Amino acid sequence: MSTYTQIIAQIEELSKRAEKTRKEELSSVIKAIKKQIKDYGITAEDLGLQTKVTAKAGRAGRVSNGKAGRKPRAKRTSAVAKVAPKYSDGTGNTWTGRGKQPKWVVAALASGRSLESLLIA
Repeated sequence: MSTYTQIIAQIEELSKRAEKTRKEELSSVIKAIKKQIKDYGITAEDLGLQTKVTAKAGRAGRVSNGKAGRKPRAKRTSAVAKVAPKYSDGTGNTWTGRGKQPKWVVAALASGRSLESLLIA
């Protein structure tokens, strides 16, 4: 029967062997992937790995994410939901009723029309 310390030593040895095997396999996998990329002409864009190349880095052939050593920020999404138009003048102009009145609404009101007459039914 093995003792606790013998088992721990076996675990450490197996961990070292597993890491060595992983590195060897990783090397061969990377070689195979590089060969397939070359054979099929696969680009980073094809793989969804498109990166931003800065003008300065582009001349030197280096790729940059904008900040050296940092991950690029995720794009911010708008928290404001789209609102359906509430008013229309019948010629394609629409307004949601939010914010400043557009020029066509101001002009219609100045010409004697009411805001209620511009409501979309």
